[in-house]
Amino acid sequence: MNVVSRYAHDSVLPPLREHRKLRLELRLVVWTDRDDAVQEAWLAHLEGRNAARAVNTYARRERRHRQRMVPILD
Repeated sequence: MNVVSRYAHDSVLPPLREHRKLRLELRLVVWTDRDDAVQEAWLAHLEGRNAARAVNTYARRERRHRQRMVPILD
C-alpha cells in the first residue's frame, strides 16, 4: 500500500508493512531535506534495506555536514 506523506511535500513513500517508523524518521528530517530523504527511503526499499534506517542515516549525515560547515561559513 502506498502512503502519501504530508511530511515530504506530497511525495509517495515506498510500500512498507511498517510505514509508521518511516513517517517518524521523516518528521525528524529538516523540511528542506525531506524530498532527498524520501529518495533515500525509495533507494533503500529497492535495495532491500530498511527505509526508516536509511532516512535516519541520511538525516544524521546532513546534520553533521551542516555542523562542520558553520565554522567555515562564519
